[in-house]
Amino acid sequence: MKGWIGLIGGFILGFLSAVIVNGVAPELLTPYTRGLIPAERMVTVTGTVEKKQREATRLLLTLSTPNGVLLATFSKQTEELDLLIAEGYAVTIRLAGYSPFVENPKVERVEAKADRTHAEPPAPSMPEGAKP
Repeated sequence: MKGWIGLIGGFILGFLSAVIVNGVAPELLTPYTRGLIPAERMVTVTGTVEKKQREATRLLLTLSTPNGVLLATFSKQTEELDLLIAEGYAVTIRLAGYSPFVENPKVERVEAKADRTHAEPPAPSMPEGAKP
C-alpha cells in the first residue's frame, strides 16, 4: 500500500511541478513539448518585413501578412537572422496558431525584394598590351 501512495504522490508532485514551470518559465519545457503539437495544426504565415529592430539579445520583426500585422521576436540565432533578413523581404514562418505576438517562430523561407536581383559580375578588364 505504501508503494502505491508513493507512486501516486510522485506522479502528482511531478505533474504540479510541470504546471508551475510552464506558468513561470515555459521556455524550459519548449524543447520537450515541441513535438506534441501535430503538424496539421501548424500554420504557415508569409509576410513582408515592414520594420526590423536589433537589440542586444533579441531581434524584432514587424511582418505585414494577409491576416494582419504581427510582431515576431527572436532571441535565438539573432546574428544569423539579422544578416539574412532585411526590410522589404518576404518571410515565411511556421506557427502553432496565428497570433499578433510570436516568439522564436521557425523561419521556413526568406525571399529578397524583386529589385534586388543579383546581376552578373562585370567582366575582368584586360591590362593594356595583354593578349587574351
